Amino acid sequence: MDITKRLSVLLITAVTAVSLVSCGQATSSNVSSDSEVSSVTNAKASAWDSLNDAQRAYYKGLEDKGQTITENGYVYVDAKGYVDEWGKEYGDEGIVITSYFGTETIVNVPIEIDDKTVVGHTIDAFRKISKEGNKFDMTFDIKELYYPENFPEITAGIFSLCESLEKIQMPKSQTTIPFACFKHCTSLKEFTCPDGVTVIKQDSFSSCENMASITFNDGLKTIEDDAFVSCKSLEKLDFPDSLESIGIQSFQGCTGLKEINIPSKIDTIPKRAFFACKALEALVLPDNITTINSEAFARCNSLKEIYIPESVNEIAENAFDECDSLTIKGKSGSYAEEYAKENDIDFAAE
Repeated sequence: MDITKRLSVLLITAVTAVSLVSCGQATSSNVSSDSEVSSVTNAKASAWDSLNDAQRAYYKGLEDKGQTITENGYVYVDAKGYVDEWGKEYGDEGIVITSYFGTETIVNVPIEIDDKTVVGHTIDAFRKISKEGNKFDMTFDIKELYYPENFPEITAGIFSLCESLEKIQMPKSQTTIPFACFKHCTSLKEFTCPDGVTVIKQDSFSSCENMASITFNDGLKTIEDDAFVSCKSLEKLDFPDSLESIGIQSFQGCTGLKEINIPSKIDTIPKRAFFACKALEALVLPDNITTINSEAFARCNSLKEIYIPESVNEIAENAFDECDSLTIKGKSGSYAEEYAKENDIDFAAE
């Protein structure tokens, strides 16, 4: 099993500290398994009242281990000396959210609980424990999630397979979109990269099939392999001028993609970068491009024309496989013209 699948399985089956992060102030005292917690405003049942007996027993077990439970469903522990199930340490100050069992679907992550600074949360801190018979499972019910600007960076795989998530605002401290962070978030509709992000890691948004819009930040430099595989609803890629590289298969299977703006700092179109982008009809490559690798645009069945600059000196033989209506445009006498003739592709000199 590869690392991506292994991470996904661990996220689904782990029975350690599991949680969601809720909106509102988190300033309540501890509760015990047999206590009754007052209803919140608008006659909503408290978080504790919403749990079944098995769930209460699980969270009471965390309290017995020294963790604190609040009325609105946060479970936290002092950061000092705490090491989570992935071996991560959080320093000597503040608290770490380990679980949340609240009922809200629109969530504002708190920066303080009980007048204590939140310095992070565990990797499963957005998933609620559930139990059927002797089997534990995790569920995720949040639709919108908003981090405070100064919240610490979130880590790899944290929202993988969170299929209810429609919208998220990451902390401004974020410098990467971590590995598999939003993998298979099938309800995610849009995303805006925080200003400080320089790298979008491997598999970050793979299989986010309903994400129609992404706004890249100025300063983004790298998009890694498989980052947007099978994002079928994406229609436009407006890359910033700062972007220097895109990875192998980075946009493979983005079948709704119609418009791509490739910036001048990119010099290579990697293997299968835009494989099976079936709605793409036209593309202009910038003057800095030198190489178009294997199957870079293969199965782009609607691709009718592509401008290839004189800077290109290497194109894989199968770079445009199954692009049956394609005309390559470029300068007379260029490598692009030679390639077109050798591969029986129409060429138009400009």
